[in-house]
Amino acid sequence: MTGPGRPILPPEAEQEILSLLFEGMGIESAEIAAILKKHGVSGDMEALQDSYRKRLGQRLMASLRDESGRREVLATGKGRYVVLEGCGDRKQLQTIRRRIQGQINGLNESAGKVQTRVRVLDRLRARLLPGKKKKVA
Repeated sequence: MTGPGRPILPPEAEQEILSLLFEGMGIESAEIAAILKKHGVSGDMEALQDSYRKRLGQRLMASLRDESGRREVLATGKGRYVVLEGCGDRKQLQTIRRRIQGQINGLNESAGKVQTRVRVLDRLRARLLPGKKKKVA
């Protein structure tokens, strides 16, 4: 099964990772790395270095903030960063806004899923431990 943004892994490695994930309902990143190493998954050294450099550059861009702590430089989504206050390109600004709105929507959906699970656990706790006071989150 593949989906958007889903990496292609050796099927045996993917199966082992997913088995551990669902068996314990969680997995450490070090465990994932060890499984991938065991199955011979590695990357091109120069590509890994480029990825590392881009990640450092992204952190630098993200660290540029105004006095209120809001980001001054934003990504257009095409590997380009723009100083928001100096951007006069309406199309770039709309692209940035759409990308941010998509991220917000995804985070809101995830937060809703977490909150639903918290409610389930609260109901179970109330049934199993009727004398205990429920924590409000």
